Amino acid sequence: MSEEPNYRQLLQQQLVKIRKLEARLEQAEAARREPIAIIGMGCRLPGGVESPEAFWELLSKGIDATSELPPDRWDAQALYDPDPRAKGKIRTTRGGFLKNVDRFDARFFGIPPREAESMDPQQRLVLEVAWEALERAGHAVERGGRERVGVFIGVMNNDYGQRVLDTGGLEGIDAGFLGARANCAISGRLSYVFGFQGPSLVVDTACSSSLVAVHLACQSLRNGECAMALAGGVNLVLSPEVSVYLSQSGVLSPDGRCKAFDASADGYGRAEACGVLVLKRLSEAQAQGDTILAVIRGSAVGHDGPSSAFTVPNGVAQQEVIRQALRGAGVPPAEVSYLEAHGTGTAMGDPIEAEAMWAVLREGRKGGESLWMGSVKTNIGYPEAASGVVGMMKVVLAMQHRELPPHLHLKNPNPYIDWAEMGVKVPVELTPWEPTQDRRIAGVTSYGRTGTLAHVVLGEAPARVEVKREVDRPEHLLVLSARGEEALRAQAGRYARFLEAGGVELGDVCFTAAAGRAHFEHRLAVVGSDAREMRERLLAVEAGRDVEGPRPGRAGSLAPSVAFIFGGEGGRYADMGRVLYETQPVFRDALEECGAALKGVLEKPLLWVLCGPESERVKEEAYGRAAVFALEWGLSRMWRAWGVVPRAVVGRGVGQLVAAVDGGVFGLEEGLRLAAGGPSQAEAYTAPQLLSLNEETEQALREHGVDVCLELGPRPEGRPEAGWLTSLRRGRSEWAQILETLGMLYVKGVKVDWEAYDAPYHRRRVPLPTYPFERQRHWLTSAR
Repeated sequence: MSEEPNYRQLLQQQLVKIRKLEARLEQAEAARREPIAIIGMGCRLPGGVESPEAFWELLSKGIDATSELPPDRWDAQALYDPDPRAKGKIRTTRGGFLKNVDRFDARFFGIPPREAESMDPQQRLVLEVAWEALERAGHAVERGGRERVGVFIGVMNNDYGQRVLDTGGLEGIDAGFLGARANCAISGRLSYVFGFQGPSLVVDTACSSSLVAVHLACQSLRNGECAMALAGGVNLVLSPEVSVYLSQSGVLSPDGRCKAFDASADGYGRAEACGVLVLKRLSEAQAQGDTILAVIRGSAVGHDGPSSAFTVPNGVAQQEVIRQALRGAGVPPAEVSYLEAHGTGTAMGDPIEAEAMWAVLREGRKGGESLWMGSVKTNIGYPEAASGVVGMMKVVLAMQHRELPPHLHLKNPNPYIDWAEMGVKVPVELTPWEPTQDRRIAGVTSYGRTGTLAHVVLGEAPARVEVKREVDRPEHLLVLSARGEEALRAQAGRYARFLEAGGVELGDVCFTAAAGRAHFEHRLAVVGSDAREMRERLLAVEAGRDVEGPRPGRAGSLAPSVAFIFGGEGGRYADMGRVLYETQPVFRDALEECGAALKGVLEKPLLWVLCGPESERVKEEAYGRAAVFALEWGLSRMWRAWGVVPRAVVGRGVGQLVAAVDGGVFGLEEGLRLAAGGPSQAEAYTAPQLLSLNEETEQALREHGVDVCLELGPRPEGRPEAGWLTSLRRGRSEWAQILETLGMLYVKGVKVDWEAYDAPYHRRRVPLPTYPFERQRHWLTSAR
């Protein structure tokens, strides 16, 4: 007879499987809903805005950044006609415009001048702004790194390509025409130049393009398609065709301004802009110590569907997209305390948007919850494809400052909006953002003229866990680099003024500049104990004066190789290494390892010999030799931990033993015992695998391909190789000498592991001045 099944056991097995499946489902659901951190922002906006700080100044002061059309676009007066029915004419000469869109730092991005001329200026803007956003995020771009970084850019117009055709006709089309005409080249060019291998695409859903790009970037991050993403949008107004069309459609305001939600709203003014956000999954941003500016909690995209006409908004569809975004974010409608509205300022669009917004956000409100509404378009005009990302940047800045900027041009609220029933307030002056819901949650809305809708739910950044720093270096090293000498001096000036403003720890500044920046051939290293000292030296560099320490220099195309020079004739130097022992964990661990290896060999502990009271002298040569060995061994471990790995090691006397251990000839304990055993053992030892320190050393090192010699022992008197770099020097602060030497290595082009260098001090990445681009005119067309 067959055995009867053990149903109890089978049931338990199935329960285990079900629980595992449930856990996997929960993990997948959590990943699908994980918030996305905004860790960097870059922008170019009307009013001369080239940074988030300048953007906030414009917003907080309530500045109207619209202006007359620049003369290099087209002849505004020749095409102007106030009659919207006039064929081939434009009813306004105003809008929001960027400066110097014909200029670009082609050399910085390695693009030949002729190719730069053929490139759509929108491509060039995105390259510069994306680079700045990454710098502000503290992310160093290494083209050869092949990182899985996604690129999602919203764009809808291609005026430059039209101008190229108008200027040269079909005969003007050459091999570079793709760069002028194809919008897909905007994202593709960025991924190519930066060496990114994640998803790379352009989104064109008209004026909702950049917000849809943000939505797709969030999805890509959550799906694991990329580890980091750039999302944004760009818009330039270079050719009159679209303006003629919009004028004929009756949506352009005669005064070129967006008067959203006001009774005088009569259309919008076109605007130019570029904005780029750097995004990561929140868990990874927190684990990697990124500065989190704000958090994307949810987003949604939809379409108007069957509205009354192709370009007419659909309020019901708008409501559904907002609801979807809130559900994805896990945020009740009543917790939203601010809405950055699409707010174009059209007679039809404003009431539809306000009604749709309130239909959703009133849910759960009991009358006391705050709800504010505004639109950045009242400041800068309507930047079309870039509208959504610019609105997001405004909200992020408002969250950081905990203030709502004034919404401009609101004198007589639109009578077709039931303001009393809605209970919505519009800030007309700089207003404290203190939501009664305890946390700042905002929605950002964007609508496309062809019906695509998008909504993003933003939350303020989580509170940062401050790490208490027990010890720190008494001095710091700031390293800067640039493509050219002029840019390097400009960089020094920017950092000097940044340090003058204060508010950021010097150690964090130096860490971010080293670990969060790409390193170019023209280099500078400055040592200082405080911001004032560092600032003075930077200003001297900017002015072209000599400064103490490493001189600015140009690194070679290949990283130079280094040799470690272990000297030391067994002399005893009181307290040498004490400060490093107290402030550098790798050095301290190495000395303690040496002390443990010599237990039972020396009467007194090695660490007491090295770091004991200065009044106590141990004069036995064995102690002196052991101390020098330990000192050099600790320095070797420290330099290697910082990424400075030698091609060759050279030694003499005690240093020969250290070189043998460093080179793997025998173990640390054996080397220490030989050093403590007596001068005959220490000085007679020679490893055939190693170079020895003698008159022919330099020639031998050159034959081994060594470019830089780094001394690890106390420098003897009278050595002819005075140009060699030294780790420690009698009568000189230990950190000052170490950092000066590290700076010299950097200037020469030696690769340094800056993350490891600062690992013991729990640094954080902070926004710093961005690269000073050296722009030149690159332009194929003339004004029409």
